[in-house]
Amino acid sequence: MLTAVLLAGCDAAPAQVERIEEPLPSVRSDVVRMEPDEARYRFPGVVRASERAAPAFLHGGVLRERHVVRGQRVEQGEALAALHNPAMAPAFAAAEARVRELDASLSRLGRDVERARTLRERNLSAEEELDRLRSEREALVQAREQALAQRDETQAQLEELTLRAPFAAEVSDLDVEPGDFVPAGQPVLRLAGLSAREVEIRVPAHLAARLERGQAASVAPTFGTQHISGEVVHIGRAGDSMAPVIIVIPTDSAPALGEPVRVQLEIAAQPVMRVPLAAVVDPAASAPYVLVLNADDTVRRAPVMPGRLAGGWVSVSGEGLVPGERVVTAGQGRLEEGIRVRILP
Repeated sequence: MLTAVLLAGCDAAPAQVERIEEPLPSVRSDVVRMEPDEARYRFPGVVRASERAAPAFLHGGVLRERHVVRGQRVEQGEALAALHNPAMAPAFAAAEARVRELDASLSRLGRDVERARTLRERNLSAEEELDRLRSEREALVQAREQALAQRDETQAQLEELTLRAPFAAEVSDLDVEPGDFVPAGQPVLRLAGLSAREVEIRVPAHLAARLERGQAASVAPTFGTQHISGEVVHIGRAGDSMAPVIIVIPTDSAPALGEPVRVQLEIAAQPVMRVPLAAVVDPAASAPYVLVLNADDTVRRAPVMPGRLAGGWVSVSGEGLVPGERVVTAGQGRLEEGIRVRILP
């Protein structure tokens, strides 16, 4: 009887093992995306004012006085400096004297014409005399117009001996000291406007062609961590060389004038496939791949070449991967090609 019981127990164990099924491996998955790629480029630049000016006199002379100092803020129309030119004042005085002389001559000639017209009406003088006087008066009227124009010109030149601010600005530099001789056209000082700040960078022509006005840019000081939002407002032409690109930044958060900064631009590229970084399996960093889920939830291995990482997603390239397919993002351990898995929500 004991032998029969033992034999019966040995026959039952295999039958129980056959009824037990191993559970399917559980994994998590995500979908392969096709998204436009964005490459980030950094360019050096220097903060400057959007409005800049280097005022100069139209005539040469000696700088008589300067009304501002470096760093001073000035309003539009405020006097900046005064020039001494010994020829300007006498020229204006002579032009005024010429106008007064012609006014007196016109007044006298007007009386002569009126007298000649009265005599002609009484038939006491010839018609030719009246015509001569009228011609002289017309010639004096033309001469007076020319004298007035000359006086206005010399007056404008005299007023230009005082240099005034073209807009509200800050005096950023001083080029000439009082007592120095200033040639015509030489800058006396330099002004930086208060309205806005900008950064000019040089971008290769093939990248500039892919930029657009209004595109966002990030500006950061070279020796700091602050990031300032900017906007592309101008894209110059360059041909085959570097193109000038201007980025405007808010005045209240802008670094100091002349401070070096780094400008980061994100330029759109061709669309690329992206998968979660957790989906890439890279054994020995030599043959990276992802595990693709077929329609029947079986696993297929697809070799890939990882690219740039952004926001937890990495761009990949490979012939065995198609946008919209599912890839395993968790639970890759001990998975073999062809095995069926259970997808966790």
